[in-house]
Amino acid sequence: MEEPYRPLNTREMQLLETLLNHEFPGRDELREQLGSVVGRTIDEDGGLSLQCSVGNPAPVLCRVPIEGKCVDVDGVQIHVLLHVVDGFMNELEIYKDDSSRVKRSPMAGELVVIDPRTVPVIDLTRYSRKG
Repeated sequence: MEEPYRPLNTREMQLLETLLNHEFPGRDELREQLGSVVGRTIDEDGGLSLQCSVGNPAPVLCRVPIEGKCVDVDGVQIHVLLHVVDGFMNELEIYKDDSSRVKRSPMAGELVVIDPRTVPVIDLTRYSRKG
């Protein structure tokens, strides 16, 4: 049985606020949605399914317009991704690089926020073998 949607706890809200403190297309609309966002835990790493009842759709450029990262107590990188579907917050995904379980939940003050639009894209065709 799925857990019901509930108000976000302080740590969860602070993670979203930290991600939304950075400028990107649709950020202002997503900030407006924070006032009505509720969530339910969807995995053991603390990922959340999100629902919003008020606000305008955010004109984001991609499903994951902003991401944060920090290091778990075992030294492995944790990723915190905000998913937006049809202009509304839909999921806060949390996972580790090595797919192991998160040992200590990420805290907002530890997040390094990354705008996916600024991550360099590597052209792998340059490295393909010919003939």
